[in-house]
Formats: sequence, structure tokens, C-alpha cells
Amino acid sequence: MSTSSSPIVGFSHAIVWVRDLEAAAARYRRLGFAPSQFYLHPKAVGTANYNMMFKDDYLELLTGVEDNPRNRQRLVRLAAEGDGLKDMSLLTKDADAAFTWVRDAGFNCMPVYDHHRPEGSEDARFRIIYMPPDELLPVLGFHVCQRLTPELMWRSANTTHANGAAGIAGVILSAPDPATLAKPYSKLFGFEPRQASDGSLTVKAGKATLRFATPSRIAELFPDIRFQPKPPFAAALELFVDDPTKAKSALGAAKVPYRLAPGGAVEVAPQEACGVVLRFVAQR
Repeated sequence: MSTSSSPIVGFSHAIVWVRDLEAAAARYRRLGFAPSQFYLHPKAVGTANYNMMFKDDYLELLTGVEDNPRNRQRLVRLAAEGDGLKDMSLLTKDADAAFTWVRDAGFNCMPVYDHHRPEGSEDARFRIIYMPPDELLPVLGFHVCQRLTPELMWRSANTTHANGAAGIAGVILSAPDPATLAKPYSKLFGFEPRQASDGSLTVKAGKATLRFATPSRIAELFPDIRFQPKPPFAAALELFVDDPTKAKSALGAAKVPYRLAPGGAVEVAPQEACGVVLRFVAQR
């Protein structure tokens, strides 16, 4: 299908779980990002973060600060797998329609609820649908987000990064059976998986692309990397850049090792980027 009737229109943000938030923020500054201010979420949620804001989406570094069931689950997974890309926030303009879509697609999801975080003297507000992790969607946890006050989120945001990062381009996932793993993602976004020339499968996710590849293909794509998690897992986060030479320049100035991949993408290894390969790819 070339168009989708899904009320889920793309990614709101990518979420990298980390054990040490300040160390992670320092690491991302070294990679050429300009993290936001430190945010402390409501006690009931029990998390804190830094965000790297782009034009209409962003990359989040997240840690748990309260002892609650969800954070305990995160700590168990972090102990087993290390830091890494564990969650994606899906963007909708209508949380109620998204709830119906997700439920009718067969996913277990919690009712829409209101969430907020401070932005100066005001609160940025959201409507959220949480989907319990690892039921039908191993690898990545999901929630669906309707931004009620996006103007507050971007009012004082720095969207200019020395590495040229400008938005989420996609995620590459290691999957022993790509077709099986791609199926639920296809339901969420309303696009059928497509066969790529290298045998992997892709699913369109707004302006971004999800790519599902076998472990052997992942090893070919990233020949010098030994990943800590066992398949299935999120191997790489792709970020758009207007000019890949900006990424090379920023990384070189900070003495961060990088690889120029076939096709021109600039890659940073997981040990430099909190457990996930970062791929800076030219925006076409």
C-alpha cells in the first residue's frame, strides 16, 4: 500500500535507556549534540532525561530515578543487555483514534492518559497510550504520543547540532526471522513490509524507515562490532544530516572514532553512543 489510514504518523522520539544519565549526556555532547536542559518527570513516572531536539522529532536519553515496577524492569534489562535503544515513541495527532487503531490491531494497550513535564513556568502536556513491553513487540517498547503543547517543547529548544543531526531517519533491527518481527510494526504504521535488495525487510514509518535484517546480515553491515544484546535487538539508530561532512568534522574534532560506511553514512560504534550504532545519513 502506498498510503496509510493509520493515525500513527511517524516517530515522536527515540529513547536510549542509560544507567548513568550525566555520563550519557556528556558522551552525546562529545558526539556533537546539544542536549536540552535536565528534565525530571512526575514522581509517579519516576524518570529523568535529556533531549536532543530536531525540527519535529528528537532523541531522548532516559534513566529511572524512582523505584517502581517499570523502572525495575528497565534495570533488569539494562543489567542483561547494557545501555541502548529500547523504546520508540510513536506520533499521533489524535490519541483516541490511535487507541482504537492499536486495540483493533490486536495489541494490548493501556487507556489514554495525560502526562506533563515542566517547561519553564509552564507544563508541556501530552496524551499517552502505553503498550506493555515485549508482548507482541519484542526489542522495542512503544508508547503513542499526542503532543498537546508542541510550541512549549520547541520554544527554547536548540535544534542546531555541531554534527548536523536533523531528525530520525530510521532504525535497523536484528531479527532471526525478519518477516515475523516486521509484521506487528507493519500493523502499527499501516504499511506492508517491502523486500530490500539485500534480503532485509523495510516498513515505512512516516519520514523514517524501519529495517529488519538477519543476524548474519547485521554482521555484514557492521563488520567490526560485537553487539551485547542477543537477537532480536535494535542495532542502529539512523539520523538525517544535511551534510555528512559535518558529522565527520564534529567527531574528528572530538577524537571520536567513526567509520565511513558504504553508501556514505557516518557510523559511530555502540561503545561511543550508549549501546547503539549511530548512523548519520544524508537527507535526500
